[in-house]
Formats: sequence, C-alpha cells, structure tokens
Amino acid sequence: MYSLTESLGKLLWDRDEDIVEKTLIDNSLVQLLSIRLFQDVIALVVAKGEKPLKKHVSQSLLPLFFHCHDENGRVAQASRETLLSAVSFLKRKDLKQLLQTDQMWRFAECLLAEDRSRAAEQLRLALPYVRSAQEPLREAAVRFMGMAGRFLTGQQPHFRIICRALQDMTDDTSPAISCLALQALYILLALQSVPCSRLQKMRDQLRRLWHSRPLLCGRG
Repeated sequence: MYSLTESLGKLLWDRDEDIVEKTLIDNSLVQLLSIRLFQDVIALVVAKGEKPLKKHVSQSLLPLFFHCHDENGRVAQASRETLLSAVSFLKRKDLKQLLQTDQMWRFAECLLAEDRSRAAEQLRLALPYVRSAQEPLREAAVRFMGMAGRFLTGQQPHFRIICRALQDMTDDTSPAISCLALQALYILLALQSVPCSRLQKMRDQLRRLWHSRPLLCGRG
C-alpha cells in the first residue's frame, strides 16, 4: 500500500489538472482503505484465536496515532477506531482508557515511557511525519519529538537526530510549528547543559517570536 501511495504522489507533478485531482482523491482513499483493511485483519485474527500479528500491531500504534490528527476527517476517524482495535488486540486496557477519554498525548507519552529501549524505534517511525505536507501531522510530529527527546537524552546519536529534526522545523512555513519546534529544542538543549551562549541565542529567538506572534506561541 505504501509503494502505491508513493507512486500516486509522483503524479501530483503532472500538468493535467484532472489527473492531479484524481490522484489526491485516490491517495486519500488508498490510505483510508489501508487503515480499514488493517482493522479488519486484526478482527479476523482475534476471531481465530491466533496472534501472529502482535509485533506488527505494536508497531502500528504510533503511525495510527499520528493519523488521528489527519486533515482528512474520514482518515482521522478510521485511524482512531483502528487504534482502539489495536490496543484491544494487545490487551492494553491502560492505553484503551486513554483513547476513550481522549487523552491522546498521554497515550503517546505512555508509548515512550513503557519501554525506553524502543524509544529509538518510535523515533524512526515518527521522522517521516516532520516532512508531511499536512500541517497538523507536522505539528504532532514536533510535539512527539520534544517528548521523545526527554527519553533519549542519554542516547547521543538518537538525541542528535531529534535536535537536528527540530532545528530544521524552526524554519517551517507555519509560524506556529516553527515556534513550537524552537521551544522544544530549547528545553531539550537546556536539559543537556548546552553552553549558555547557544541557549541565550535561542532564548532571544523565542522572545522575538513571542512578541511578534504571542497567540501562536501560546498554543504550545
């Protein structure tokens, strides 16, 4: 399914407006059907009393979480429903309760906290979303990066990847996202005892953003 959506994405460069329009529709539809198919497979496996998909279902939690923020309402709804099916399949009553009470960011934090050894894997799954064309997905990815950084402060290679990603996002086309990325980066570097001169420079950047766009910065 991923390779198919990638191929459809390449057609967006076509000069034919009809092709571009159909590609956008097909791309969302393929994504929606993929999520629904995955939900059906989980239900089928549960019905048969087998668990060959346990590892794959566990790996699906974070991508499904991100797509709960999708701009396409049908994709977001399907992702939330499939996420509920996935945590039920894994018998995770704690995660199910967080979803049912709409504590989405507590859900993400639990994914990171329950097994720090998997935080690097969660980071790998999250990185593609910072390059998403959708602003809500990029914003969710930045928030997640900030959270993941707190769990990876002792793992320098992975911590540097997070800081590099957040640094890139400070130039995002969305002022809200750039401000959020700068805040997250400042906090993570402060935890790492980065030289005061660098922190002062970032503090000045934050102050300028705060004065020019207080409402946007306040969203964080």
